[in-house]
Amino acid sequence: MKERECQLTTGGMNDKRLLDASEVCYYLSLGRNRGIEFAKSIGAEVKVGRRCLYDRVKLDQYLNELTEA
Repeated sequence: MKERECQLTTGGMNDKRLLDASEVCYYLSLGRNRGIEFAKSIGAEVKVGRRCLYDRVKLDQYLNELTEA
């Protein structure tokens, strides 16, 4: 787990398009339930088999639109 936290803080997410649940929550600075709920509500969820991943580009687009208005 320490290794994973280190990757999150050292910029390991910058080159990834799809984030898992813990990464999307860290990226959005939200708790697990609220982060997943938010990502689903804006259509960023992508199912790959049984896994649920979240599209960082869609998250960025949505947040950019919020800040422009």
